[in-house]
Amino acid sequence: MKKSLLLGIAGLAIAGSAFGQGTIYLDNYAQNSGLINAGVKYGAGVPANGVSGALGTVGAGLSSAWTVGLYFVTGTPSINDPAGNGIPASPLNLGTGGGSTTQVANAAAGGTPGAFFASGVFNTGLAVGTTITMELVAYNTSAGSYANALYRGHTAPFTITTVLGTAVPPAYTPASFGTFSVTSVAPVPEPSTLALAGLGGFGMLMAMRRKQA
Repeated sequence: MKKSLLLGIAGLAIAGSAFGQGTIYLDNYAQNSGLINAGVKYGAGVPANGVSGALGTVGAGLSSAWTVGLYFVTGTPSINDPAGNGIPASPLNLGTGGGSTTQVANAAAGGTPGAFFASGVFNTGLAVGTTITMELVAYNTSAGSYANALYRGHTAPFTITTVLGTAVPPAYTPASFGTFSVTSVAPVPEPSTLALAGLGGFGMLMAMRRKQA
């Protein structure tokens, strides 16, 4: 009995701490009553399920095989990082914990392609009213993380101000982040690799000529 009471008090303390800190909400769906004005799209040559199968239609919203997450930093530093498929630029850091990721086109978002609606708020660990700079990222869920994904994309940086966890309405991700797309992350050979490949090809050509002679 005493142990249960202590656990209950500890749980309330943790919940109170979370509610007392600044939060944001990964949502581009509920804020617009189901009519999204900024979604996540397929880029050219990206499989519709994020791994294989038919290629996605360019411009169409992502399906439920995709995840949206965030990178953020306190304040409003100048960050030159246009939308693309690289790792978000420093000083942005990966957000982790509850509410830091959500499935695209999940049941909460009405299955709407390109829409997302997290099941709970993301606690930034910062004070209420703190302005943060962040980027949204999207990747095929099967990859396990944005960094490991072969198909992914991120927005350009934008700002948002945290609110109390119980605030109504919560701090939705603003429509200003704009529509963005996931694209294929094709490995780019290093110059040394290309040089070695060229030497190898030249050597094979010379060997063939010797044989013909």
